[in-house]
Order: sequence, then structure tokens, then C-alpha cells
Amino acid sequence: MHYVTTKRGRLGAVIQGCLIDIDAASSALGLAVLCPDIWSLLDSPKNVQDEFEKLANMAYVKNVACVSYMPELVGSPLPQLRRNVFCIGKNYADHALEIADKMGISADLPKYPIVFSKATNTLIGPLDTIPLHEGVTGKIDYEGELALVIGKAGINISKQDAWSHIFGFSCYNDVSARDLQKRHNQWHLGKCLDGFGPMGPAITPTYGKPLSEDTRLTCKVNGELRQDATLAQMIFDIPTLIATLSAGITLEVGDVIATGTPAGVGMGFNPMRFLAPGDEVEVAIDGTLPLINRLALA
Repeated sequence: MHYVTTKRGRLGAVIQGCLIDIDAASSALGLAVLCPDIWSLLDSPKNVQDEFEKLANMAYVKNVACVSYMPELVGSPLPQLRRNVFCIGKNYADHALEIADKMGISADLPKYPIVFSKATNTLIGPLDTIPLHEGVTGKIDYEGELALVIGKAGINISKQDAWSHIFGFSCYNDVSARDLQKRHNQWHLGKCLDGFGPMGPAITPTYGKPLSEDTRLTCKVNGELRQDATLAQMIFDIPTLIATLSAGITLEVGDVIATGTPAGVGMGFNPMRFLAPGDEVEVAIDGTLPLINRLALA
């Protein structure tokens, strides 16, 4: 089960390659529309979410309001963000090492999670074009990441309870302007240009259960494999990240947490391999739908 937002802004589900328009399915089956959009689903209690999932499965079994899934039929699963995205820096050891000298930062592995944020203006969806921002940056890089979506608010969440607060996960691309990132002491400007946060195409629920450490994340540029890692390679695992971020800070429903990128970013190559106009970037994670975007043409 994968939850998506259709181009019409409606909540949809993807099951075994079939895209179900939940609004149309509800009408055809003579049932009430429990959740018209993704935010109403996230804000609903668990019993409503369970009923929604039953409706989606019923529509799939009966082949009601189902079409073949294609990424051009959906947008970002979250059409808008309520808050900035929480991002984790240097959370894979090989990536921390590959960028250290090029960013002029220490090669030492962090003792605690490094946290920054990406502003809400960065969000775009699958197949949306990543802007070039000519005259602002000339060194655009990709960072394939696993993003988490919070499903239950909480503060001072323990590691043991972390997964019970997570609704699901999604593919994310922490697009970065490396020249701006290096120029300024803080990373905010280099990370927050408009359209520099592709996400989706789906949020795949985890049902309170941890993802396997063998879950694989890959990122390809024009079909060439650049990044390839498993969650086991994270320096700080997901329960640690949730506990750290929620220490004295309330995590709200719908908050997005980008958990860090592995080695293989463009800056890490010698010579560096930044994105060129028209380049296609695909981020894929086991168990959810892949995210594809292109950099704008000059």
C-alpha cells in the first residue's frame, strides 16, 4: 500500500501497480469519503486510517476506480508542508569522508546528529523540474535520501517508541547548491532554493514497525548508479534521530525528516560531477515507489 496525491489534489492509493482514486471509488461503492486528501488521513485517528485502507483494498479487489499507476498522474504526496523539513547531515560515514576536504570541514565522524532544515518552498513532486537558478548557483548536486513522515505528535520520544510515531517513508532528494553551501557558514542558503526538495511519489506506511537495516537506497543520474547503500550504514539509526529531534521539540503530524545521504554525490568525485541541464535523477528505496526529476534546461 502506497499513499499518493493525484494531480487533482485527491488522495489516492497504489496497490500492485494500480492507482486508485479514493474519491471516485467511494462514490462507486456507495461509501462515505473518509479522507479526501493526505492531510486529513494523517490527522485522522488510527481507526479511520484502518477503514480507509480497507476501502482502498476493496476498490483494488473489485477493480473500481483503478488505472495503471504512472508517475505523471501524481504530485508530491504532501502537496504542501506545514513546517520546514528536518534534515540530517553527514549520517553516512563514507559520505562524511568524501566531502570533508572539498567542503573545508573536519573528516571526523559526528558524535551527535547534525541537524539543519530545508524551507517549505523547496518542495516539488515526481517529474517536476528542478530549477537551474542561473546566476545564483553553478554547482547543483543531488543527495538521495530516505524521508520519514511523522504520524503521531510527540516530545521527548524514547528510542523504543520512535517507530510508533512514524506514519511512513518516502524518497527524497536533498538538492544542494554546493557553491552557496560552502560560501556561507550555515547550510541554509545552499539547501533552500526554490524546488530543491523533490519528494515522493508516495508515502508508504510502516505500521509502527521498523524498516529492515537491509533496506537499500540508490540514486542514479541519467541511468548511471551513483549512490548505493543500506540503512545499516547510517551512523545514527532512525530511533536515535527521532529521540534527538524530539528532545524538547514537539514533532508534529506531517513533519518530514530527511535522514541523510550516502556516498556518491557529485561533489565526492574527482573531478566533481555536478548536475548539468536536463540531467535525470532517480532516487529509489526498497518498498516504496521511485522518485524521478530532471534539472531544467538552460
